[in-house]
Amino acid sequence: MPRRLSAKLPRWHLNLLTYAGGLLWLSGAVWLLLHYYFQTNGEFGPTSNPLEPWLLRLHGLVLIPALLGIGGLFVAHIPKGWTHPRQRTIGLILGGVLIVLIASGYLLYYVGGEDARPLISVIHWVIGLCLPLVYLLHRRRKKAR
Repeated sequence: MPRRLSAKLPRWHLNLLTYAGGLLWLSGAVWLLLHYYFQTNGEFGPTSNPLEPWLLRLHGLVLIPALLGIGGLFVAHIPKGWTHPRQRTIGLILGGVLIVLIASGYLLYYVGGEDARPLISVIHWVIGLCLPLVYLLHRRRKKAR
């Protein structure tokens, strides 16, 4: 394998992050729409949309390749990109956002009690909805260089 001097990701790695991230965003956004705007009326009042559990399963499934792609960033992209001061700040912001998303998703799935769940949920989906903007800013700044 040739040694790379730049922080540029190989095409397959960029595709993995882009498609997995896009599917994560899409499954989360559709879940939000269904959960808050498309509840169905059941025998005892409003109930969750029947597609919600399937979207959460898809969201969790797509997280696996996304985490593999994020982990791969630590091998070459972050160490080589660290030498570019203009990218360092937005890279740190993007990394921080990803850490909060991963931690809040973990808390929602494994820890979130009924008192904490609403706050953790709002943190998770607000940051998740904004993540593409931070990602695009990171990509745009790289191209401007």
